[in-house]
Amino acid sequence: MLSGKAIERIEASPIRQLVVTDTIPLPAAKRIAKIQVRSVARLFADAIRAIHDGSSVSRLFR
Repeated sequence: MLSGKAIERIEASPIRQLVVTDTIPLPAAKRIAKIQVRSVARLFADAIRAIHDGSSVSRLFR
């Protein structure tokens, strides 16, 4: 969650890239070049499928 002056601080920092997930929506006003949003939809889908099939969920993180 990027609140307050987080965007301004990230923009002014030496950080080259900050990768976040799309589990909390990032409003268009807070999207800057240094922030890259990655989807977790595939990971969640694979975890749900593994649980349904009774297979290992931990294999998703290897």
